[in-house]
Amino acid sequence: MAKQIIRDGKKKVKEAAGTVEAKVEEALDTAEDSTEDTPKAKKGRNSITLRIIAFVLWALAIGCEIVAIMILLNAMYVSNKMVWLIILIVADLALAITAAQLWKKANRINPPSKKNKLKFYLWSELGVIMAAICFLPLIVLLLKNEDLDKKTKTIVTAIAAAAFLITGVASADFDPISSEEKAAAESIITEDVYWTTFGRKYHLDDDCQAIVNSQVLTEGTVTEAIEAGRTSLCKFCAGRHPEYADTDIKIENE
Repeated sequence: MAKQIIRDGKKKVKEAAGTVEAKVEEALDTAEDSTEDTPKAKKGRNSITLRIIAFVLWALAIGCEIVAIMILLNAMYVSNKMVWLIILIVADLALAITAAQLWKKANRINPPSKKNKLKFYLWSELGVIMAAICFLPLIVLLLKNEDLDKKTKTIVTAIAAAAFLITGVASADFDPISSEEKAAAESIITEDVYWTTFGRKYHLDDDCQAIVNSQVLTEGTVTEAIEAGRTSLCKFCAGRHPEYADTDIKIENE
């Protein structure tokens, strides 16, 4: 009798242990699945990384501007003031433009919402705002400075103004897309789309009149097209596909 009880006890312990082990394995599998990257989570992290790098580059650009201002105000001595000012302005330009391109790419991966129009504008055109911060204080001080010789002042001011204009134009997003517009395109357009090397829109049909004579066409998903900077649907293709007319899809010249 005692041996039977012991055997029954051992059996129940083994069964309980097996149940616990199964539950632990299930819990581990669930935890592992929950930590797997979803495409949305991965893209979110990619856009955050791009934004962080952009801010670092903008900080370096502002640093170049500050050094240039210190040289201009004689707070830092250099042997050839004009040469150093030009070098710093060019570095400022390169850093600011690179930062703006990364910011625009992040906006295409993870666009801002249009629900708050002011935030959408500021988020979309942050590159232009930062271009002003990176150059205007220096330009104002150059114009007001009376210690520089006329030649140096004229040349450096002209270069700084040109750098500001170039950076501003290169940083502007002339065709920004909202999160609502991107989500609509991704959910509605399931077939591949087409775009050209230098175009700013994507096409539903490879025989569209806007691209029929193009030598090089890229084919891919609408997500890939948007993230490549083609944020609007071609108006000719939209005319061919009236089912997209009353949706939130961004259409050229809408």
